[in-house]
Amino acid sequence: MNILIVDDERTALNDLEKVLQSVAPGSKIYTAGLADEALQLCRGICFDVAFMDIQMPGKDGLSLARELKAIRPMLNIVMVTAYQEYAYDAFRLYVSDYILKPAMADDVRRAMKNLRNPVASYQKGLFVQCFGNFEVFYDGKVVNFGRAKAKEIFAYMIDRKGSSSTNAELCSVLWEDEGEKEHSSYFAQVVYALRAGLKELGCEGVFVHSRNAYAVAPDRISCDYYNFLAGDPQAAGAYRGEYMTQYSWAEITRARLYFSSTKEKD
Repeated sequence: MNILIVDDERTALNDLEKVLQSVAPGSKIYTAGLADEALQLCRGICFDVAFMDIQMPGKDGLSLARELKAIRPMLNIVMVTAYQEYAYDAFRLYVSDYILKPAMADDVRRAMKNLRNPVASYQKGLFVQCFGNFEVFYDGKVVNFGRAKAKEIFAYMIDRKGSSSTNAELCSVLWEDEGEKEHSSYFAQVVYALRAGLKELGCEGVFVHSRNAYAVAPDRISCDYYNFLAGDPQAAGAYRGEYMTQYSWAEITRARLYFSSTKEKD
């Protein structure tokens, strides 16, 4: 289990780290004294739980919690603070628990036993996150394909759910109004980077190439979006109205998911 502690008070941070080492032995514990540091860590590591102070310089814990949830929707957040008046706002963010300082072992143990989002076993191996920001993880670590466009191509093919996309279609997605001819050479490099990245992970089978068309093999991919469509309750709990937020072309699926989820609630 990967655990993040965020607190600008070094003494409180160190004390909580010691408590977690006894309560959750074997877990990997990371610490951050500032919000920006926590965000940088979360972009590179698939955290299961984040223990966070609320009052911090620069950016308060509630604002940081929203940003962390956008990166990692299934992240369990436990607020640890000396100020009880923030409890209502914290629980509106669907936090798992709210602990008053100083954090005692019994309080931390209770929080760990009652996480809102169970630590998912499917985080092992390749896992694709579509809810919130699009990210690709392997054994809990963010996969870096070397080129942002390679990651975007993979995102688009995930969105297509196994349907093939031609070179021209993918080029129009990556460079909008500009044509395939202007970017054919760079496009080939982007595709190579994607295939090489997947091959390095031993996951080359998820990428399907046929003549001038590309697709993914959905049955070989663990993905929150696919699990959601299959009716998985855990994936349904991860959906907060956000889908591949960094890509404008995902708006159609984003709207369809939102409409579907609101219709079910009615």
